[in-house]
Amino acid sequence: MINLRVGDLVVRNAKISPDAVALIEDDRALTWSEFDRSTNRMANGLAAIKLAKNDRIATVIRNGAAAVQMIFSIAKAGMLAVPINYGLTTGEIEVLLDDSKPNAIIVDAEFVDRLRDILTRPGVTVIVRGEAAVPPEWLSYQSIEERGDENTVTVNIDPDEIRTIRYTSGTTAAPKGCLGTHRQILSSIDNFFSQIPVSSTGPFLQMLPLFSGAGIWMAIAAAYHGVANVLTRDFDPRDALQKIETHGVTHTCGVPTMMSRLGDELRKGTYNIDSLQLFGYTGSKMPPGTIRRALDLFPCGFYQGFGGGEMGGLVSYLMPEHHREALLLENPARLLASVGRPAKYAEICIRNLQDGTPLPPNEPGEITVRSPSNFSGYLNRPEDTAKTLRGEWVYTGDIGYLDDDGFLFAVDRAKDMVVTGGMNVSSAEVEAVLSEHPCVKAVAVIGLPSDEWGETVTAVVVLHEGQDISESELIGFARKQLAGYKSPKAVHFVTTFPMNSVGKILKRELRDQFAAVR
Repeated sequence: MINLRVGDLVVRNAKISPDAVALIEDDRALTWSEFDRSTNRMANGLAAIKLAKNDRIATVIRNGAAAVQMIFSIAKAGMLAVPINYGLTTGEIEVLLDDSKPNAIIVDAEFVDRLRDILTRPGVTVIVRGEAAVPPEWLSYQSIEERGDENTVTVNIDPDEIRTIRYTSGTTAAPKGCLGTHRQILSSIDNFFSQIPVSSTGPFLQMLPLFSGAGIWMAIAAAYHGVANVLTRDFDPRDALQKIETHGVTHTCGVPTMMSRLGDELRKGTYNIDSLQLFGYTGSKMPPGTIRRALDLFPCGFYQGFGGGEMGGLVSYLMPEHHREALLLENPARLLASVGRPAKYAEICIRNLQDGTPLPPNEPGEITVRSPSNFSGYLNRPEDTAKTLRGEWVYTGDIGYLDDDGFLFAVDRAKDMVVTGGMNVSSAEVEAVLSEHPCVKAVAVIGLPSDEWGETVTAVVVLHEGQDISESELIGFARKQLAGYKSPKAVHFVTTFPMNSVGKILKRELRDQFAAVR
């Protein structure tokens, strides 16, 4: 059983390898001893302004050393991290702040003008990182560091205490905050390294955003493994390949979109990425053709992980050897379309959607998971928690099956969530926005296959009689209220929807109909 807390990883590395590199950002490197002291300063600085254990700290900051510093500083202080996607609209961020009710908000200066009106809240401390014109009662990030000392943080934290509230789009319009403990994420990471052959001789490349579950997981995993984390501000394929070459990166993880764009750049330029030994991908389905091209192009092995916020990490793996074996098969696409076998530490059961009874191999049902990394429930949502977390089992809402060889195939989502570029998009949320347009009578949002994005958000719309609006106008309307990745990339106009006997739109038929015209 894992009895560590997340902050313990930095303390351990500073003792064992004080001069080894912990973080690399542009031309600056930070050793483990330096990183330990900096996280102590921030944790103690937060306490100096009267923030206490179990207080909630929302962060709206870009990738970089500060984002990693906050992950471990908040953990050391025994506070709850609330990472927020800075790419969301102001209204979407406001919803998350209203739900999480943070005691403090740490925000990059570049976002202050856009978010100013929603940051000022009674009793909430606002901390700005960087230069910005702000109210006098707001504090600077630098001043917090200056108030804190470098002494070891002495807060008593149980590994089973909540460490984070991380929001996931889920499968309904309302965002839900997943509650996760120190033990859950460290159990996931410990078990990952027991199964995936990750080298400890070189650094990780952090391509994923540090507000996302997978990005945070990667940052903590690098610390767990005791290796450096090479940071990227925003994903850029050329920059990523240059960093792999410059720093001798051995392991990275991304979503299928990233792999596709890296491959395109690799074909165009001259890069020495021979150090790269392992590339993990997760977040959405990878077209088998894209995987085959990557296997020919990259010098490394690949693994795929299936998981999610409610599962606390990855619970099945398509291992590097499975990728190699697939190329020897007459039909490699079938194996490459799976998400691998259940992890050694996770039990997966496919259940009947009506009565929850276990199903035999090759029969689709709801994917349910029992794992030490399973989350602790949703913030402020007891009914949703009871529906998703039933005893030791997480009911994922994903539809899939296990074949005769124990490989898991995730074939659909029970609640029609679209996964685009590794980001979860609730179709209901997009439908609610489009339905507000006066020309729209009815709308169904679906995900259509995309080699680049995994899926693209696509709207199928019925207009009111006599009304007319163009595809671009409707997409523009959505973009004013939704983050870019949530907005539809295409709109198809129809006069009627296919319905079942109880009047429910048959989205599967819409997917089949419009997949052919994409």
